[in-house]
Amino acid sequence: MAVITYAQIRAKMDGEAYPMTLADEDEVAAVVEAVNQGIDSHLEICNSPEREDSYEPVDTLVGGKVFARKLSCVVSEESFPTLLRRLCELRDKENEAAESLLGCILDSLGFTDEELCYGGFDIVAPVDEEEESNV
Repeated sequence: MAVITYAQIRAKMDGEAYPMTLADEDEVAAVVEAVNQGIDSHLEICNSPEREDSYEPVDTLVGGKVFARKLSCVVSEESFPTLLRRLCELRDKENEAAESLLGCILDSLGFTDEELCYGGFDIVAPVDEEEESNV
């Protein structure tokens, strides 16, 4: 299984925040679940106003009524790897929307199928990298 590190993800981001707008309800739910964990077991967050992260609902109105709801996201370079790791964890719980979204995001960052071992990959937090190197 391939391992993707936070450093590899940040290197592909070129110092920029990652903007995305999600319309698929299941993908929105996956991101909301990932973000709403708050501080996780790795003592990380992926929604920090200090980092200028934002996750905002956007309504499309037709005739004054909500026709569609989207989620507009801007995720900082610092927070984005944590969001992706959490989506990876949801994928491991057989969340198909998280898996699809994760694949699309990694593809948009320029990760190749070979780098991702054709879907056999994990995203590893820095604390986990340290533990693996001490074994």
